[in-house]
Amino acid sequence: MRFYRRHGATIVESEALIKFAGYLSAGAQGSKEAKAGAFFPFVFVREERYATPIFINHERIHFQQQLETLFIGSWILQIIEDVYSGLYLKLSTKERYLYRALEQEAYRNQTNLEFLKQRRRFNLFKYLRNKKRLTFIPNKEPEVLIGEKF
Repeated sequence: MRFYRRHGATIVESEALIKFAGYLSAGAQGSKEAKAGAFFPFVFVREERYATPIFINHERIHFQQQLETLFIGSWILQIIEDVYSGLYLKLSTKERYLYRALEQEAYRNQTNLEFLKQRRRFNLFKYLRNKKRLTFIPNKEPEVLIGEKF
């Protein structure tokens, strides 16, 4: 485990923590594919190469969401959306992860490094109803293609 500061964030580099968080978030597949995570005030990364401005901006969006929902609200929202998207929509594990409002907001705004300065409070809730299909771009993490509505 290694701590350092980069792009204005406190980074904790730990492969084991990211694998565990990935497993909690998206099961066995998430354990293999997770690259970074956020738990205010730290950004956790699997490897130093993931401590990029886009990854960090993505995780900082999650910081705001966590603070606005008093942490527990973001977990409850995630569980409700996972149950709905799994049982009703029959989405795969990866699609359920990308269906979450938390991830919709973060992925759709991660490349706008000024987003957090412009973001309205509780902006996350606009993504509950405005879902788009997100697809990872192969070999270009953490970028996604934004497609049609679900």
